[in-house]
Amino acid sequence: MPISDYGVLAASAVDRRREGGTDTPHYQIHLRDEQGTDYRAAVNVLSQQAPPDLRYFASEDFRHPVTALLPKAGSGWTALPSRPGTASLDFVRGHLFDPAAMRVLPPDGPGPDDLGDQLDAHVRRAIGDSSAAVYVFGQRFGPEPGVPDKVFGFLPGNGVHDVHMNQGNSGRFKADDGVYQDGALLIHFPAENRWAAVFLAFQSQSWHTDDRTGHAGSASVPHQPGAPRPTTHPTH
Repeated sequence: MPISDYGVLAASAVDRRREGGTDTPHYQIHLRDEQGTDYRAAVNVLSQQAPPDLRYFASEDFRHPVTALLPKAGSGWTALPSRPGTASLDFVRGHLFDPAAMRVLPPDGPGPDDLGDQLDAHVRRAIGDSSAAVYVFGQRFGPEPGVPDKVFGFLPGNGVHDVHMNQGNSGRFKADDGVYQDGALLIHFPAENRWAAVFLAFQSQSWHTDDRTGHAGSASVPHQPGAPRPTTHPTH
């Protein structure tokens, strides 16, 4: 069955933390909405299935009709229906970016070209701009009354995870498959009238998925001939 409680968090980024290790490290983002509610976005930087390194694509100038469907900046969590014509994301059917432009990046490394550094560059920019509006798509967790957040310590624990492609899975993760429920990170910089976007996928995921279940094995393709493509300018 699809993931539960899919939606988008609209908030401001106030802090971040990088995690190392080879277990299940994440890039952690502390966000706060206009009502003062705190959230944590847990972004995968390593897969539990081989190959472990993630696929990554980012645009510094993301242009797509979905941005006009998003909730108000800073409005907190909004549940989304998993269907076309809404703000829900689908990497295969939504024509958000060209999957061929994705690169495989290690979670960490001695140089600047790793996934942690790439995420850090976008999030630090959002933290440094008080007007920046952050939108995190994925599955909600919490709130957990009486339980502090395990990373940033705010109370109650509350946030969003599965900030990556959520279809075409294999093994035990196949149960999470669905259409129009993919995770991503979008950032609006009003002063520049510009959107930035970050998309992640596991190498073990298939891009040929069933239009109803999101399971691997259908003839669906990321971009069908003649279908419109978004205007994006990738950044490395």
